[in-house]
Amino acid sequence: MNTPTVGIAAQIHGEIARVVQAIMSKHPDSKHNQGRSILEAFVWDEIQGLAKGRSDQVWERMEKAGIYEKPLKPGKYECGESPSFIIKAVVTEPVKRFNEEELARVLEASTFKIPPHMTKGFVGASKIGTSGQVRLNIVER
Repeated sequence: MNTPTVGIAAQIHGEIARVVQAIMSKHPDSKHNQGRSILEAFVWDEIQGLAKGRSDQVWERMEKAGIYEKPLKPGKYECGESPSFIIKAVVTEPVKRFNEEELARVLEASTFKIPPHMTKGFVGASKIGTSGQVRLNIVER
């Protein structure tokens, strides 16, 4: 009788969850609700940082080895494969950003001949405030 195989993603999730639980069970903060929550967030943040660094290294190594080629033109691609995996890529159109200097140059050259200092003043006066970003991190004592 063939036993169904568990996918790689499920194996990763199971093993990491097991390791996180083992780490947390040995830490003194795990005895308090507040401490347990902060500890768990800290552990997952550390895993995320480690995973991101390792992933970046492997992607760079694969590109240099010719395992895949990073596409540059907008579109959907399959750019690498192995017997069990396919590397897919989606390249979007480049983002166009507003440039105050370019607007001032265009308006000065237009039929309106608006001086750059006036354009920059109008742009500055039309800016509205937004909420600041909040970045949280946990530091081990």
